[in-house]
Amino acid sequence: MITYKPLSELPIRDASELWNQSFEGYIVNASMPLERFIARIGNDGLSLEESLACYVNGAAAGIVMNSFREYDGVKLARNSGTAIAPDFRGKGLGKSMMEKNSELYEKQGVHRAYLEAISTNTAAIRLYQSVGYVIIDRLLIMSNEQSLEELNVQNAASTYTLVRGQAAEVASAAFYLPGEVWQTDASNIRDGECVFVYKEEKLAGYGLFKRVFDAAGSLTAITLFRCEAAPGHPDAKGVLKRAVLEIMQPGHACKRSAFNIRASHKELVEVLTELGFNAGMEQVLMVREYNVE
Repeated sequence: MITYKPLSELPIRDASELWNQSFEGYIVNASMPLERFIARIGNDGLSLEESLACYVNGAAAGIVMNSFREYDGVKLARNSGTAIAPDFRGKGLGKSMMEKNSELYEKQGVHRAYLEAISTNTAAIRLYQSVGYVIIDRLLIMSNEQSLEELNVQNAASTYTLVRGQAAEVASAAFYLPGEVWQTDASNIRDGECVFVYKEEKLAGYGLFKRVFDAAGSLTAITLFRCEAAPGHPDAKGVLKRAVLEIMQPGHACKRSAFNIRASHKELVEVLTELGFNAGMEQVLMVREYNVE
């Protein structure tokens, strides 16, 4: 018999262990220590009350974790992780879990639900499609561990004015659209930063990123999450390149990456590729629409 209970009814250590057990042997190692599991709940806005622990004949068998947000009266949900423990895989449990989660979304009045899946995980993608999700984009995880050329900065430096700020400030840009790629929303990036690109005092674009420093204060990593030019800008690619170069700090030796970049954002992908970034892992972005009266 398959039963469910809210994840909030489990002791936090048991919930963490269920997560790790369910993702054992997964394509990507998603296991994490208790402290990181707890931190992720806060950082990603996970709702334990509206997440599920799945049991088969009383044995813990799987987990579904959910996040919720609302923008302009539209309630959005994100499936932030669905997995089944090894002993229970291949038995149709995934369909039951996704259907139960869909019921939960309907009770919550969700208008639109998102999830990401690793593009090579065809079994998971088929499962999500079977319950109404459709692929709307691909998400690229790109990296470049080379030192960027200072010449690129000099070529673009005189054209635009740059202003740096905190991640939350990008929401002030009229063309900033939250919601779809959940983990790259400004509200999701703890200690994040942004850069605004201006042309003659008019906002031409922005970039959203995060820097990581070691205990000695040395820069160790930079991650780009978003970079957008104003719609219809005649030099959109130039705006993007200027923002990326400012963010990536050419000349510094550190790890550089771009996370969940939409493949449909071709100009940004071109800029990153020209600067030596290569795509590694790829995900699909999927969505399901709900009819809410």
